[in-house]
Amino acid sequence: MKISDFACPSCAASYEVAESMSAKGSPGRAECTICGRLLESWQEPKMKAYRLVLSPEHKYPHIPVPPSPIVT
Repeated sequence: MKISDFACPSCAASYEVAESMSAKGSPGRAECTICGRLLESWQEPKMKAYRLVLSPEHKYPHIPVPPSPIVT
């Protein structure tokens, strides 16, 4: 089993993806449960599962790095 992190390119929702390395699956597709956009589609016979970990509204907002202090 291979587990990795994935973010929706449209709304930035965070997902955990589990992909079986031994069990055969079927071609498929995964859609974001928040915005409905396509996360991924695959043609290989793989078994994948996407689990929503954090929706965008619960993420901390991006805070820019403050400028470095000026030394005089």
